[in-house]
Formats: sequence, C-alpha cells, structure tokens
Amino acid sequence: MAPLTVAIALLQALVVARVPVAGPDDLARLARLGFEVASVEVDATGAERAVIVVSPETRRLLFAEGFVVDETGLAAPPPVAPPANYFDFDSPGTGVRSQLQAFAAVRSHVHLDSIGVSGEGRPILAVKLGAPDDVPARPNVLFLATHHAREWVSTTMAMHLVRYLADSLEAPLLDARDVWVIPVANPDGYQYSFDAERLWRKNRRLNPDGSVGVDLNRNYPRFWGLDDIGSSANPAAETYRGPGPGSEPEVAALVRFHEQHPPVLSVSYHTYTGLILHPYGYAPAAIAPDATVYRAFGGTSLVPAVLDRVPESIRLKYDPGPGWHLYRVNGEYTDWAYGALGTVAFTVELTSGCCVGGNWYGFLFPDDADLLAQVHADNLPFALAVIEQASAPDRAIGPSGLTPAGSRFEALWPEIVLVERGVGLHSRRVTTYTTLGTPTAAILEADSLDAGRYYTTFRGARDQVPPSAVVSDGSAVRAELLTHAGAEAGDGAWVGWSVSTDALVGDGAWHGVGDTLVSPEFDVAGRTRLWLQLWTRHAGSFFVPTRRGIVQYADGGVWHDLAELAGAAPEWYPMRVDLPAPATGRLRLRFISQEMEWWLDAIALATDDTRVLGASRAQATDSLVLSDNPVRGDRVVVAWPVSSSEVEFVVYTFAGEPVFRVMLPAGTAEFEWDLATASGARVRDGGYIVAVRMGGAVYRRRLFVAREQ
Repeated sequence: MAPLTVAIALLQALVVARVPVAGPDDLARLARLGFEVASVEVDATGAERAVIVVSPETRRLLFAEGFVVDETGLAAPPPVAPPANYFDFDSPGTGVRSQLQAFAAVRSHVHLDSIGVSGEGRPILAVKLGAPDDVPARPNVLFLATHHAREWVSTTMAMHLVRYLADSLEAPLLDARDVWVIPVANPDGYQYSFDAERLWRKNRRLNPDGSVGVDLNRNYPRFWGLDDIGSSANPAAETYRGPGPGSEPEVAALVRFHEQHPPVLSVSYHTYTGLILHPYGYAPAAIAPDATVYRAFGGTSLVPAVLDRVPESIRLKYDPGPGWHLYRVNGEYTDWAYGALGTVAFTVELTSGCCVGGNWYGFLFPDDADLLAQVHADNLPFALAVIEQASAPDRAIGPSGLTPAGSRFEALWPEIVLVERGVGLHSRRVTTYTTLGTPTAAILEADSLDAGRYYTTFRGARDQVPPSAVVSDGSAVRAELLTHAGAEAGDGAWVGWSVSTDALVGDGAWHGVGDTLVSPEFDVAGRTRLWLQLWTRHAGSFFVPTRRGIVQYADGGVWHDLAELAGAAPEWYPMRVDLPAPATGRLRLRFISQEMEWWLDAIALATDDTRVLGASRAQATDSLVLSDNPVRGDRVVVAWPVSSSEVEFVVYTFAGEPVFRVMLPAGTAEFEWDLATASGARVRDGGYIVAVRMGGAVYRRRLFVAREQ
C-alpha cells in the first residue's frame, strides 16, 4: 500500500491531522494504530481525509508504519484567550466543582456528592435532583458526560441540564424519579485540557513506558480488549484501553455507582458528529435484543429524535444507530451498562463538527453562549423523554412519537429471527412453519447476548425455512411470507444495480453505488399489517451525511420515503420496515444509493395478519375452492360464488408477476386452468396466488404446484 500523507493543521504537542484515506481499509488501519477517527472530510474531487489527533509519540508511530507527515508551511497558532463560556474543574468560584457546590447550596432538591476520586485525587461529582433518599420504586436515570477530556461541549451540556432540571422540571415528575447528572467523568484529564493540552483525551495515569493516560471509554469490563480495532494495547495511543478491565479509578467509581443505583436509562454525552448511538458497538452486525426500545427513544434517520439547529451545520438531524455503524469499539460504556445491568444506555455525539462562520470546528466548538444554548435546546427533548418514560421504557413514547414494537418476526428468510417480549433468556424455542400444507418444527436458538432487559432474540439456522412458509412461534406471533427475491435467476423484473456474487444466500445479491434499484409491482390487495424484510450491507459513513441509502415504496404512481440507512455496515444484518396498506392494492419498492456503496439480498414482503391462519378469513378462502392443492398434474378447477358481474381470473407468482389472465362473462362460477398452456409454456413448480375479481369482490387463494418427479 502506498504511504499516506498527513497534513498537520496545528503545531503543538497535540495537533489535529488530516490523513488521506482510500476507504474502510485505511480507516481500520488507523484504528489498529490506536487513532480515534474523529471525522472524515470529502473535498470537491471526492477525495477523503480522516481527521485524527496526533502527539509526538503517535507521530513517530505514523512514520514507522509508512505514513508521511507533511508539516510544510504551517505556523504556530495564535494565543487563545481564556474561554468565557467554558469552565475548568478546579478554579475557585468559576470551576465546575465550585459552581455545583454553590448551586446545590441554595436548592433543597439538588444534592451533590462524590462517587469516588480520580487518579490525582479529584472528586467525581454526581448531582442528584429530587428527593435525597433512594427508593427502589423511583427509577434511576443517569446523564453522564466527559469521559474524554477535550469534549468540553459535553460538560457544558450536562451543566445546562442540571440547571434546567432543577428549575423547570415539573415537581410530580421530579418526585417520581431519581435523576443523576455526572458532568465530568474524567476530572484530571478535563483540568489538564485547560492547563496544558486543549486536545487531551485520556485520564492522567502514568504508564510504565513513560506515556500518560488511559481512554476511559475503552476501559469498561465488558468486551474489554476484544480486538485491536475497537481499542488499543499501545499506552501512547488515543484509544489505549489500560492494563486491565476496569483498571482506572474513574471507571471503578462509575461501576460502583451503577451497581448501587442501577439506571433504567442513561445518556453518555460526547462530541462530535451529531449521532445517537446505542449497543452494540463491539462487532459489526451485532443487534441488541432491545433494539425496538432503542429505536423508540433514538428515532430513525427518517424520523429523528434530535434535530440539529446550529446555524450552518452540515446536518439537519442526529442519526441514530448501533455503535458499530460509526466504528467498532470495545470496553465502551453503553455496551457495559446494557450487558451488566440491562440499562438502556445511549451515547449522544453532540454537534456535527461543521460549520460555524464557514469553518470546521471539530472538538473546538466556538466559545459562544448562544451556540452552546442551541446545542442544549436541540438535545433537551430527548433528555426529557428519557426521564418521562423511565417508568416503562418498553411502552415508551419517544420524542419523535415512535413506540417499541411487541413480539414479532424481524426476518423470515433465509433464517427466522424472532424478537419476543418479556421472556428472558431461553436456550432454544420451537417454532412451527407450514409450507405446502405440511407443518414443520424449527429450532430457534438464543445465546447470552440475545437476552435484553425487555426482549429476547431467537434465531434459526440459515436456509431452514422455505420462502413460502407461514410461520408461528407457537403463541400469537405469526407471519406469512408473501413474496421474496434475491438477485437470483427467475426473481422477476427488478431493474437497476448490478448483481454481485458476494451474496447472503444463493448465487447473487444486488449491488449499487449512486444508483437506483426498482422492484416489479406486487399485488397485495386485501392484505394488512404488511412489512418489508431485507438483509443489507453498506459502506456509508456517519461522517458524510450525503452517503446514505433511501428505501421508498409507490402506491400508485407516487413514491414515498420508507426508511433511510446511514453509517458503515461491513457485514450482513437483517432489517424490518413496516409498510402502510396500499390504497390501490399494488405497490413497488425502490432503493436509492446516495453516494453509498450498498448490497441487498433476501428482500421480501410479509404480513403479520394472523387471520391467514385462522377461521376469520374463512369467507375469503372457502369462497374460492380449488380442486387440487397442491396440484400434482397439469389441470386445476377453481370455483367461486356466482356473480352478475364480469369476472377477471388471474394467477400471479409470489413476486406479483402475472402468469395467466383471462376475462370471463358474468354468471361464470368456475374455470379449469390448464397449466400446460398458460402463457405459452408449462407452468413451473412453485407457489402462486389465484385471484378472482368480480364487481367489488376479490377472492384469493395460495396455490402450490408440486408435480410428481
């Protein structure tokens, strides 16, 4: 690989560097070297540069690894005046410690305590709002800031939040919650960022090799040291994870606090990028079983929970998603809190990093009271929703109006993924599916990572269930696969994108970059509770807002947005999106890759309408009588109630493509369909939909052709 050139933006011990990168492999290489990729910038030519912070030690590491550091023509920055709207930890009267002490002294419902001490002996301060005692009936809610010293906006957000909640939160809600705010989790590093190094990130541990500091947000016990991409074993690196899990006094104090006051929900504030991240972050494609709860609070890219109203921001909203959509991380707070305590924990990356006054600012958000107040105002609705809904997160109404789903299938093909509510961890579950009228049992497995606080995820074996099955988990959770496609021969008239051999199932998957994939038209008339299943990989970027994918549907001739995908997903994962019932009874799908490389496979339409399995659909099914189902020969007689209207008889594939159509005169009550001559060719074995339309009535039956071999 050719050496990368690093252009240094500042000349001081810690400086911001912009590194030309050629894609995910280069970003992973930087991560393995221990650099946090703070953002990625794209110039007018499409060339990308990763933004990192380097020290003299890590600069030498770059040279040793073949990177070329270019400092030509750069001058030392001008002196920086003392900030007017940011406050250090120690200063008497104005420091964070003094401000919190003074604030608590004049408000009886604000209580200040230390949960432990840092490596240099500073208190880790926690503010409690509400009653001074602990009552188990009151849910604990935690707001936590400044794991990373240089992220001053996160401290300011927490301090604004303390004042707002103390003065403006309604008394009944304050009385019903134990709300905690820890404005500075890393007081030593935070103070050092004022005294010596504005871009300092870690704590101030003295390491055996002479370097200083551990990344506190890589030091939590869960998944600690899982790999060298999500954290670093190099003490000089920005993402150094420490000598052992929970080795740092700051992390140990936070772990003890959580064990003594287990939060139902928590928010950890960081900067920057404008994101709402949640577990998991340790590995690509790892989905938390409580993802539906996270989605209710954090929203979606299409229905965001936090809007970005900072003037000139490159973002209009905070994108939500699992942490690995940003980059892989291990030993991180939210994965630990969720796994150890079942806390529904979020990382909020405040502000977009660009722009104010036309300038990129990154970690150096302007020292401007109005802009800082805007960041707080943007994020306040999300914080209030976390407090308000803490009594029952699994029944929450999120800030964007979304609510968690109940038990449901997330995928039916090529494997079953069942998310079940309120059952805890089970080793296995027997699910039944029916195809060609034959019920069959499938074993679904759940491992220790598949049990959340509210939901458990069960998964079946790949290719276990044919894509024509009606599936039930043995209770009320049922679904039917109506149609499916996966870039295979015979999957119908899909238009656009190329076919890649990098497939989840079968021989091919769709692959597009800056292009559009359009499905054939599907007949779903009379169907309710429709949903779209797809399996996806994508090389998007949370750092580049335009690099995303759009999912749309058309009911008639108008396209409507259905979902947005953002971030990086290097491995296949399933996605479910609920669909409205189309007024016309017919719909099409469209997938638009906006500058994002995107792979799709195992796309399917399904329904949760459990009537397909019960007697409540007797009129529709029994009124269309088939002489043989499955069909073992070349003829089948279809009968229906007599009508005075003209009759349209149509047979579709499960993909919605018509294979036979005929108009019959009024008064016709049956038709013998010759499969040997339909559409000029013998109909292939498989599943079909027989539809009879007359007047305002539509009758449908599923028909299987399974000739003897």
